[in-house]
Amino acid sequence: MSHPAPELTTYEDAVGFLELALDYEKLRQWNYNRRNLNLARTRELLAALQQPDRRYSIIHVAGSKGKGTTAGAAAHILTAMGRRTGLLTSPHLVTHRERIRVDGRMINPQQFLEGVRAMAPHVQRKREEEAATTVRAPTYFELLTGLGLHHFADCGAEWAVVEVGLGGRLDSTNVVMPDCCVVTNIGFEHTDKLGDTAEEIAMEKAGIFKDGVPVVISVQQYADALRALQDAAEARRCPYRLVGRDVTVHDARPLASPSRRPDAPVGWRFSLKTPDNTYEDVFTPLLGRHQLDNLAAAVAAVELAAQRVGQPLKPERVAPAIAGYQVQARMEVLQRSPAVILDVAHTVESMEALLRAIETHFPGRPLRAVFGCSADKKVRGMLHRLRRRCLSITLTQAQSPRAMEVAQVERAARAIGVEPPEGLQVVADSRQALESTLAVAKPEDVICVTGSFFTAGEVRERWLQAHPPGVTEPSSA
Repeated sequence: MSHPAPELTTYEDAVGFLELALDYEKLRQWNYNRRNLNLARTRELLAALQQPDRRYSIIHVAGSKGKGTTAGAAAHILTAMGRRTGLLTSPHLVTHRERIRVDGRMINPQQFLEGVRAMAPHVQRKREEEAATTVRAPTYFELLTGLGLHHFADCGAEWAVVEVGLGGRLDSTNVVMPDCCVVTNIGFEHTDKLGDTAEEIAMEKAGIFKDGVPVVISVQQYADALRALQDAAEARRCPYRLVGRDVTVHDARPLASPSRRPDAPVGWRFSLKTPDNTYEDVFTPLLGRHQLDNLAAAVAAVELAAQRVGQPLKPERVAPAIAGYQVQARMEVLQRSPAVILDVAHTVESMEALLRAIETHFPGRPLRAVFGCSADKKVRGMLHRLRRRCLSITLTQAQSPRAMEVAQVERAARAIGVEPPEGLQVVADSRQALESTLAVAKPEDVICVTGSFFTAGEVRERWLQAHPPGVTEPSSA
């Protein structure tokens, strides 16, 4: 017997309805295959919502590192062009609503509720089928994908920038028909699902390419990954631009804050040249040289997509848009003296990039780390990078089922001989871990909270409770 969808009257009801779905983000082990990640489920959901994804132009972004920054930058630039623009990202740090934004503003609780209500009859029907058959109902991530794409149409978006959740080929976002695809730097993450080699991982990411649709390939650290991405683009007759060859960064000058100038501006000044435009003396508050490649990829994607749909670009608006673009928990500066930095680095490569960025923008300043990671990450590799640079390391654990137990993190640290000059300490509560580290820090120190989205999210939530917006200290030009 069929049952009507439950009555949803509050935002909390809507969140609860979503969280009844299977959530791979909370599972440590699951099989990466077409049954678990079935694009047909998302297509059926979008059909029930009257195909919202066909009502606007789309930029689709995949990659291992930098895809969130690149997607956000592309959306920010489009908004600066006067185009109403949606942005779909994952995961969130504090609230589900962070994942779905229009012109930089999160979906509000009422809009979230209305979107879930629109999906509820279809979802309830599929859940009933799942109970009686082996047909799986839409998953948590698939529902958020549908919700975001529906919200963009409901808001009259002209554009949407959609970030891939995992991989690309089987990701629920891969149902969209984009006007440009982007692949950022490929690294070794989710190797149990995406493959053991850079080439295999790159091919999964290249699964988002569509016949004839232009592609932007960002700087790649592995030659095999670059070759695989180029081969995939050529096989599908996709015109493509390479960051570093066709799209180039020039005259990059870091802005630094040494101990003697703790309040000095941090960020970069640089120039950017594409086949279509040259952007001179651009400022960005983003930290780390790798962010310039992400910004270059975003600009190139906007240029290509705008050309494809016949919308003129306004080059004079690009530099101001980049100057005003900041990203939560990507080397986010919460405080300047002692400096407190929040970063979601969770791979060996991203940890190396983080440490290089800290040395570039806070040269010579003592570094203290607060570190907690997920159970499926290469904890020894990340800790090995931190051990060579940190004055102290505080180990912690996020309140997530995917978090690695802090005792296990400590065993890993001891096993590779992590003994910072001022010691290794364990504070199980991630939010208290920062407070404990701040208590011993000197004004010239830099404290970096890193290791996972979950750790960064918990710390950021506690920080904003104690330091409401307007009290925190963003980096500035």
